[in-house]
Amino acid sequence: MWVKAFGAMLILSATIMWSNTEIAKLRGRLRQLEEFRLALRLLAAEIGYTATPLPRALEQVACRLETDAVQSFFLSVAGRLQGEAAADAGAAWLETVRNLQSRLQLTAKDWAVLSRTAAGLGGLGREDQLKQLNAAEAQLASHAAAAAAQAASGEKMWRYLGVLSGLGVVILLL
Repeated sequence: MWVKAFGAMLILSATIMWSNTEIAKLRGRLRQLEEFRLALRLLAAEIGYTATPLPRALEQVACRLETDAVQSFFLSVAGRLQGEAAADAGAAWLETVRNLQSRLQLTAKDWAVLSRTAAGLGGLGREDQLKQLNAAEAQLASHAAAAAAQAASGEKMWRYLGVLSGLGVVILLL
């Protein structure tokens, strides 16, 4: 009897942990989108107001971010710009997008917006770069709003799904 109860608790715990993992992914995407929005605003300020060289501006933006994965994104772009591998800021940005996609919780639509941000980065005039960064930030804002709504509704669904699927498996095994 105790063995069955212990097994049932293990199954229920496993399904609840699975649902919590899915909830963490939803929250992680929202947090990363908000960090990228902040980073793009900071980068626009560095380019627009202080006229900081792009590699240094990217490093300064990374220092102000809290999420490690987003921080490493900007540090990676800065490192590629300072190295010999990529002299073009857009190429360094796109290469970083390709390399770090698996480390972040972002969707293909989010990555498409971030990839378009690379167009003209470091190559256009200051005003055009600011327009490009502001446009990307506005698109990420709409993605973040959708992610917030999805996280709010998805959290409840994943909680119920975890508990109910665990209970369903326990009932089937008894």
